[in-house]
Amino acid sequence: MASNLQLISFLVSFFYGILFYFLTELNFKLIKDLKLIIKHLLTFIYVLDMTIIYVIIFYKLNHGYFHIYFIMMVIIGFIMGYFLNRKLLSKIRVKRHF
Repeated sequence: MASNLQLISFLVSFFYGILFYFLTELNFKLIKDLKLIIKHLLTFIYVLDMTIIYVIIFYKLNHGYFHIYFIMMVIIGFIMGYFLNRKLLSKIRVKRHF
C-alpha cells in the first residue's frame, strides 16, 4: 500500500472514530426511554450498520485492505471524541439555545 493511501486511511479511521462516538451518544439519548430488550436490539443494529459503513468506506478507499492499526485509529478517535465532548462541548449550554 502506498504511503499516501495509508496516511489517508489513518485519517479516515481517526475521524470515523470521532464520528462513531458522537453518533453513539446520539443513539443512547434517543433510546434511553425504551425497554431493555429494545435497547439491546437497536444498539446491535446500530453497531452492525456502523461496521458495514466502515467496511464500505475502506472498500471504496483502498479496496478493503486494512490492518489492525486502522482499527486502533478508530479506537483512538473514539477516545478523542469522548474527550472533545467532555472538555469542549460540555461548556456550551445547549438547553438555552433550543
